[in-house]
Amino acid sequence: MQIKLRAYLLLFALALFIIDTICKFSLSTQISFLIFILILFGVPHGALDLYIDQHLMPSNRGQKIFLIKYIGNIVAYAIVWYLFPIAALVLFIVITAFHFGEIDWLGKSNSVLHKLVYTALGFFWILFLLTKNIYFALDVFLTMGRSSIHKEEMISIAHILYPISLASLLCLYFLLFFFKQYFFNNSKDYYYSFIQVIILVVFVLLMPLWLSFAFYFGFWHSLLSFDKIRINFKIPNTISGWGSLLWKAAPFSVMAWFGFAYITFLTLSSKDSSGVFTLLFIGLSVLALPHLQVFTKLKIDSTENS
Repeated sequence: MQIKLRAYLLLFALALFIIDTICKFSLSTQISFLIFILILFGVPHGALDLYIDQHLMPSNRGQKIFLIKYIGNIVAYAIVWYLFPIAALVLFIVITAFHFGEIDWLGKSNSVLHKLVYTALGFFWILFLLTKNIYFALDVFLTMGRSSIHKEEMISIAHILYPISLASLLCLYFLLFFFKQYFFNNSKDYYYSFIQVIILVVFVLLMPLWLSFAFYFGFWHSLLSFDKIRINFKIPNTISGWGSLLWKAAPFSVMAWFGFAYITFLTLSSKDSSGVFTLLFIGLSVLALPHLQVFTKLKIDSTENS
């Protein structure tokens, strides 16, 4: 369940909030911090997919077969983005809802109902993030050049969905209170989970977009994902153990870093960065599908409290 790591990360979020309150990070500092965290943790956490697959099913497939399937999924999803962007966006939201819910969840994951509940929690969380930052989100989506997306209409809808998404997230936790025994191993786990989501919501509400994104994706999601891999493969919870994970991720991380550097160069040299952010968004989304297919094979004992 990674209780200690989650507590440390939430304390780091508090420290980041205090520092920003005192110093008021400039926009350039925020983006630099985001890029640094994505390079250090965000990219590598998805670069271990081959390592995960080969260790979980060592005799079932070779490295070439895995890479052909992995790249084939990326190409297929990229084609869907080009031909049917709205459908691709919906698919991306569903994939991300499941994956974020899976990482954030502190309860049982044995049944389909358990998975549906944490997917719903992930969906409400994503909807909350999108509607809170609707102006930036629309800058990205509108750059796709699809006339079916009307800015004023989407802003009006977002203003309605923003409080609904937040209320739905909290109401679902309220309902889970009455079914704690079915969804959690003990009551303590439920309260851990509820406190966690409250702190994350408050953090996102109070912090600037880029700092909140850097923390949630770069630190929270990526480090919890790394730790899930570490636990599954019984890698020591030490500096050398974590370093070995980063080293295993290095080959594919380096390739991703070159692509990231190229996109950063385009952003810095472009008068309108929204198109570059759209490219980055689509790039991340096409990697999400094969990443999810691999990552969901990992299992953590829900009684694990390390």
